[in-house]
Amino acid sequence: MKIRTIFIGSGEFAVPILDKLLHSDLIELTAVITQPDKPVGRKQILTATPVGEFLQQSSINIPIEKPAKIRLESQILLDKYQPELIIVASYGQILPEELLNYPKYKTLNIHGSILPQLRGAVPVQMSILNGLEKIGVSIQRMVYQMDAGPLIGTKEKLLNGTETTDILMYELAQDGAELLEEILPAWIAGEVEEHPQEETKATYCYKDDISKEKAEIKFDTDIKLAERMIRAFNPWPVAWVSVNSKMIKIFKAIVSEHVESSEGLKFIKKDKKLLLCLENGCLEVLELQEEGKKRDEFKNYFYLANLS
Repeated sequence: MKIRTIFIGSGEFAVPILDKLLHSDLIELTAVITQPDKPVGRKQILTATPVGEFLQQSSINIPIEKPAKIRLESQILLDKYQPELIIVASYGQILPEELLNYPKYKTLNIHGSILPQLRGAVPVQMSILNGLEKIGVSIQRMVYQMDAGPLIGTKEKLLNGTETTDILMYELAQDGAELLEEILPAWIAGEVEEHPQEETKATYCYKDDISKEKAEIKFDTDIKLAERMIRAFNPWPVAWVSVNSKMIKIFKAIVSEHVESSEGLKFIKKDKKLLLCLENGCLEVLELQEEGKKRDEFKNYFYLANLS
């Protein structure tokens, strides 16, 4: 007998987990709940979440619910689908307590960090920004407190210092999907022991931590932090600098051995390389985009060295 299950998720991180559940021999996925479509880009085209787009492209015949405020519709959804299990990943709304506690097998969340470290909305970005050497995924039984539920499984991953958010997000999502597949049979059978999180070791991260304002690299930004910002803020909001009142996004760069004395942030051309010089070092910029122009390799942006 398969377990009646609702999946709740929105972002890219949720897609591999949903895909795994759709092919599970244990799970009967009766509905998917995701965020409403939102206007995107200059033309404000109404666009589905990555989860919504995945379901559209795969032509899977499964009910999709897009409540604007799930707390106002949770009881209606529970009465309609009567789930025995709820799985959550990268959703974006606070789930009401009655929804968390309704299923026979509870509500499980897959989170992109080793909890209690980096509870909150942007753990992958902040793991890169903070220069962590290790990250991972956690599966917790959800409680009505942000990412504070007891753990039922974790899987660690070593970082090599070259990861960008999009790549690391994909890898962790795959790890989370595999971990969920391993744990679910034992969880349904009541054979998994929960482990409470150590509250004294809890750290937090929020959407505001990756705002466009915080993605600006300035002259006094530490050179190692600047390099991590470029990786952490890729693909959004993208690290940027301001030169002669021009916003220049930087998608890819590495720390250079070159040392340049400077009284302000500037680009220079050195040995056929484009360098961005800060107070305590230089970055070798490999891929960038000036405002109003296309994203391109550094060779086509050498002229920036003459503007600095």
